[in-house]
Amino acid sequence: MSQDPNQNQHVAADDTGANDQGQNQNQGQNQHDGHAADKGEKSVPYARFQQVNEQKKAAEGTLQELVDELKQDIPEDMQDLVPNGLNPADQVRWIRNAMKKGLFSQGQAQDGPDPKRAGGKPPTDFEGMSPQSIMAQGYK
Repeated sequence: MSQDPNQNQHVAADDTGANDQGQNQNQGQNQHDGHAADKGEKSVPYARFQQVNEQKKAAEGTLQELVDELKQDIPEDMQDLVPNGLNPADQVRWIRNAMKKGLFSQGQAQDGPDPKRAGGKPPTDFEGMSPQSIMAQGYK
């Protein structure tokens, strides 16, 4: 009842070789199936492709005109802040967001109280006042 240990090793080697061949065959079928799916795809007619491509170019041209128009509203010394690497749609979004946040607004005079002054009282205009009136303002 003794078995030869070498026989078991040959059987094991044969089993792994068969498994490798089966896997190779399955991989070959998978590759073949992938090529078969490519043949079944439909292609777009060239005339339709040209039509869609022209529409895309027209839309991009319109967006570029809008970007140029928005850049005209920006002061010249700040126009270089607009990023050039973006596509026109992203540039429009960027410019609109920057305008909402007040990035391009020049130092506009505030109508309300000055936040840097403690009292928030507007300064007195001393033009046309006599020197005695000006000094009287200082004593109040």
